[in-house]
Amino acid sequence: VARVSIGQPIMSVRTKPNNKEHVVEAFRRAKFKFPGRQKIHVSKKWGFTKFDSKDFEAMLAEKTVMPDGVGVKYMPNHGPLNKWRALHAA
Repeated sequence: VARVSIGQPIMSVRTKPNNKEHVVEAFRRAKFKFPGRQKIHVSKKWGFTKFDSKDFEAMLAEKTVMPDGVGVKYMPNHGPLNKWRALHAA
C-alpha cells in the first residue's frame, strides 16, 4: 500500500505531444489497479517546468528562459547590463 495523501499525485510522466493519447490511455488502464477514485490530469506546463507550454517557445526565442540540464533557468530583464549584452550578442 502506498502512503499518499488525498489529492497527492500517484504517478507523473513527461512525453512528447504526439504520444499524449497513448499516455492518457495507459493511465486510464492503470487507475483500475488502485482502489478509490483516480483522476487523470493533463498539465498545461512544459515538461516539469513552471512555465506554460503555450508561452514556452516564445520565451525560449526571446531568451527569457535558458536550457539548464533537464530544466530551464529564468533570465529576467534586470541586472547588470554587461551580462544582458553578452547573452543577446549571439
